[in-house]
Amino acid sequence: MKIKKFKAASMQEAAIQIKKELGKDAVILNSKQIQKRKWFGLSKKSAVEVIAVMDQDFSEQRKPDPKIDTVPKKSLEASSSAPRVQEQEQRVHETVQVVRNEMSDYQSMLPEPLRKAEQLLQDAGIKDSIKTSVMSRLLRDSISAGDLTEENVVRKLQDVLCEALPPKDRWQEAISSQYIVLFGSTGAGKTTTLAKLAASSMLDKHKKIAFITTDTYRIAAVEQLKTYAELLQAPMEVCYTKEEFLQAKETFSEYDHVFIDTAGRNFKEQQYIEELKETIPFENSIQSFLVLSATSKYEDMKDIVKRFSSVPVNQFIFTKADETASLGSVFHILAESKIGAGFITNGQNVPEDIQSVSPQDFVRMLMK
Repeated sequence: MKIKKFKAASMQEAAIQIKKELGKDAVILNSKQIQKRKWFGLSKKSAVEVIAVMDQDFSEQRKPDPKIDTVPKKSLEASSSAPRVQEQEQRVHETVQVVRNEMSDYQSMLPEPLRKAEQLLQDAGIKDSIKTSVMSRLLRDSISAGDLTEENVVRKLQDVLCEALPPKDRWQEAISSQYIVLFGSTGAGKTTTLAKLAASSMLDKHKKIAFITTDTYRIAAVEQLKTYAELLQAPMEVCYTKEEFLQAKETFSEYDHVFIDTAGRNFKEQQYIEELKETIPFENSIQSFLVLSATSKYEDMKDIVKRFSSVPVNQFIFTKADETASLGSVFHILAESKIGAGFITNGQNVPEDIQSVSPQDFVRMLMK
């Protein structure tokens, strides 16, 4: 692939230069009027600046194949074009990386819609490696489709980001089990989130609910959940051991949903995860959510997910989305783990400040 900037007195003159250097199948990405200085900068003259690109593979794809009608249909289906497409994507990716690294005016080389797309990725906190890959895809698809309007580029950007996330069937998993447990590190907001889920289940869906807490390390946590239980007129059991937990499950066996709170601890210590597993027997009847704060650093969230790899995690719940300027770290955790987001919270109000999201919903939040 060749990408080059041309300056000429007119578009006609620029077109001649482009055809001469890049060939007749070159694609113009962007053009704008500029002022060209003459006579030691004392005078100016109107000119045009054009950015054009040429890729031999795209040119070959547009040429009609005279033999196409003689090839049996089955043969066409058997000859996959996937390796060719992957090769093109890799070459475009490398070109974008080279242009970014070696040209100080990289931003000016991009058409305005693509510059806006890159700025959206920057503002969202997307890592450079992913950003380069996404921009390569946008550039390749824009050349192929010949469509560089801002609306279409932004829509394509959202589609590309959605493709990097877990598939849709791993999102929006409604509260479906009888027992729902939330766990995570200190300060993630598990108890408040549990109350939001319970209140929504009771008030919106008219379910019969109860609470269990195994957070016996903090008296304040027990009292907080007790307050929510009283407001919802729901029973609550405090469990210190696995035996007490099993007894509480049996006590609430006739309830629609039993919401289980756990201790927030420093889960860099493996012993706390082992204690969680010893107290709560994770099985098919228990729907489990790992709660992560959207304000946490990417490295910290990644470490927590890794340490909980021995515990079945149905979905994530991301809290405090209203307290961070970008959701880039959340995006990377979802993309790498392939675990969907069940809910995202954005405030302290119970039960209002919680919502389920699809990949498309999340990407729109990411791009705000």
